[in-house]
Amino acid sequence: MSHYQTGQRKMLLTFLKTHSDQAYTIEELWETMKEESSCGQIPGKSTIYRMMPGLVEEGLVRRFVKGNSRTFVYQMVCGDHCDCHLHLKCSVCGRLYHMGDQETERLIEEVFRKHHFSVDEEKTVLFGHCEDCGKEEGNHR
Repeated sequence: MSHYQTGQRKMLLTFLKTHSDQAYTIEELWETMKEESSCGQIPGKSTIYRMMPGLVEEGLVRRFVKGNSRTFVYQMVCGDHCDCHLHLKCSVCGRLYHMGDQETERLIEEVFRKHHFSVDEEKTVLFGHCEDCGKEEGNHR
């Protein structure tokens, strides 16, 4: 399915690529774009709401539930092979980490060997606390 590459779509994708390590609600996304815009022209909030489901469907953006809420956050999928490894998502700061391809392969093989269960690395995200957030909360491992 082809998609029009409008100026607003390009602007949104450029912003998301630049901030690919962060996840945003639509409101946070719009506010941050507004703050960082040098020309003051950004897509409207309703436009972002309309575009986001399509970007998720295309596989360009991932959608996550924010904490234990009913709120969604969105984050750019990085690279062409982002579906070939697992992701680690910090539940505190929201940062997304890319597990190495070899680490992913070893973990998936181990899960299959022990549990006879095939993990879908394209759809699997492991949630926890990153090192910085773990230090702040006193979680040392």
